[in-house]
Amino acid sequence: MNVNNYPRILIFGQPFNHYSGGGITLTNLFKGWPQNKIAVTATGHVLQKTTTDICRTYYQLGKDEQRWVFPLNLIQRSFPSGLISFDTRDSVSMAASKSYPRQIIVDKLFFPFMHWIGLFHCLSKTSLSPKFKDWLSEYHPEVLYIQVSTREEILFSIQLHDYLKLPTIIHMMDDWPSTISKKSLLRNYWSKKIDGEFRKLLERVDQYLSISNAMSSEYRRRYSKSFEAFHNPIDISKYNHTLITRTNQHETFRVLYIGRIGLANKNSISLFSRAISSYSFDNLNVTLDIFTNNHESRESKKIAGLNNITIRPPVKHEEIPTLLKQYDLLLLPLDFTETGLKFARYSIPTKASEYMISGTPILVFAPEETAISKFCAENNCAYCLTNQSDEDIIKAVKYIVGNNSYRNKISNNAKRIAQKLFDEDNVRKKFQHLIITSIKTENHVYK
Repeated sequence: MNVNNYPRILIFGQPFNHYSGGGITLTNLFKGWPQNKIAVTATGHVLQKTTTDICRTYYQLGKDEQRWVFPLNLIQRSFPSGLISFDTRDSVSMAASKSYPRQIIVDKLFFPFMHWIGLFHCLSKTSLSPKFKDWLSEYHPEVLYIQVSTREEILFSIQLHDYLKLPTIIHMMDDWPSTISKKSLLRNYWSKKIDGEFRKLLERVDQYLSISNAMSSEYRRRYSKSFEAFHNPIDISKYNHTLITRTNQHETFRVLYIGRIGLANKNSISLFSRAISSYSFDNLNVTLDIFTNNHESRESKKIAGLNNITIRPPVKHEEIPTLLKQYDLLLLPLDFTETGLKFARYSIPTKASEYMISGTPILVFAPEETAISKFCAENNCAYCLTNQSDEDIIKAVKYIVGNNSYRNKISNNAKRIAQKLFDEDNVRKKFQHLIITSIKTENHVYK
């Protein structure tokens, strides 16, 4: 495609990275976009571990734009406002690590308390500073793409849209509107207020994107907006050229999970780990390896000492195709808890497409009503375990271990579906065409 056909795009709320679902999806969707026509803006707390292979222009919303209420203005880390120089990026990461004791107090104690009493959603406010407006005039974006998941981001997106008056695209990764205020004493107040503010944002949006067809259907019902699904696309060639080097399954049957341990899956990962560690599979040794950014979290430490369970730091994203093919089974878990189900009901995890194309069979451990369980059951491309008892977990693993023909069947189905639906060349072309055609003909004049 001609470089001149690409508009200058401004992305708010989600940086490019190789560790979060939103960052990975963003990277794969925008690959090939001219670097001089793509920029990201977000707060300093969000702009961590960013990558520069797709975008090198990051405007950090810092102390000139984001203001914290007392006493957080005294203890919260202050970020400078302006463009990030990647020559000094290492020093930013070092500063974050040195503030670890303060991070424990603020993130683990203060913020949860503020959530509970119902004040979390008004602790800080982000506004357009004169410096940021000057940069916007200099960069002169033509399209605004947003990923939001907090009240502050919703309100700033409204400000940004109203100032720029640009074609705006929103992309939803999870159903966070269903859980954003559920643990607060003022849950009814905040649910109603944030829902109203989110709907005001949606009225300003021109293109609505989701992460799954299930989410698109639900949001059409809930918000009366037509969402189009764009899931994480994959480079199929990286998996076709990767050799399979699995352990002899007659001695060890190796299960793998890669990704976060958090709100959407921590209970299911714990349940699966404890079931595997406490059961003897005749003469077969069944192990579970977990590669996660959360390898030092409280949830990880709880299961790290279990028999046959290993917690490891994440591998580089380019190593994932080889890693997936070294195992006998890939675990894809989502929680059965009320909060976990509400958060992930309509999501298909970013890793799902990578799991599917790998050729290694998949065990989906999630409620029957989740989008991922429905998708895999309809396409017969994974074993869907929709009950959470130890007995059901062991029964599922024993069935998968003992049925080589079944493993081959669901693996072949998964590869076929992944090639059809998630090939990055097709998905990216469709996604980028949508953005290009969203440009309006009139000129945009900033205040």
